[in-house]
Amino acid sequence: MNVRTLKYNTNTTLINIIAFSGIVILVILTSFIIKESIPAITNVGAEMFTSVYWYPTNSYDPEFGILAMLVGSLYITGLTALFVLPLGYIIAFFLFEYANPREVRVIKSAIDLLSGVPSVIIGAFMLVYVAPLSFKLNIYTPENILIASLGLTILSLPYTASLMQEAMQSVDRSLKEGALALGATRFTAGFKVVSRAAISGILNAIILTVNRIIGETMVVLMVAGGSAIIPRSLFDPAKTLTATIASEMGEVATGSIHYSVLFFCGLILLIFSFLLTITARVIISKNKHV
Repeated sequence: MNVRTLKYNTNTTLINIIAFSGIVILVILTSFIIKESIPAITNVGAEMFTSVYWYPTNSYDPEFGILAMLVGSLYITGLTALFVLPLGYIIAFFLFEYANPREVRVIKSAIDLLSGVPSVIIGAFMLVYVAPLSFKLNIYTPENILIASLGLTILSLPYTASLMQEAMQSVDRSLKEGALALGATRFTAGFKVVSRAAISGILNAIILTVNRIIGETMVVLMVAGGSAIIPRSLFDPAKTLTATIASEMGEVATGSIHYSVLFFCGLILLIFSFLLTITARVIISKNKHV
């Protein structure tokens, strides 16, 4: 075996090892979460999904109902997605279709700067400057779902806009030029031709954005209110699964049922992310065959 062949085989082996390391880490992490969740599943069971009472530190009769936190997580995630996904698409579409080079540089620079702001700073800003406005609107609590969703929108918007713009830019320019040559307007060419061709990348942007929203901790921990109740309006406080894990994991006794239930909350988030990814893959595959 000559030196050139040896280098090629070595590089190929290293690339394969690095490429599969992510899969190995994911399997190990998933196995660890499932293992730590088993005591909660066997000892608490369906009560976690049917009860809204979260009193894990009660000495006499602890209760581990996570229904309210699950609903709160979905509520905040859904509301934030309604805000950030259309806004992100509009910004990406403007940058791709209408912005001149100078506008692109300015907006992209602002997006890059905003994406680098720590989530705790956004949470502090919402808590100090935005939350007090709730009293002027006759909202009974300054920490609620709406404020948390606005904070998550600010946090996620740069991420969403950048990913969607990259998806549009990856489309072959000949598709857009062909649509324009056939008499389509710039808006029609961008919206109906380019966006459709970039649907795979746009869906990936949606997946990553929603996963980022539901996995965000600091903003919801600071401004969502932290009340384990089922919200009935945008102005009610809520407690999310991530906020519960972050606020209680550091103080819980290792190996206890409370400890296991917190890992089960993490398992729910992992399952949600997996199902969302699978759904998007199915949608993408159907669009490819249209």
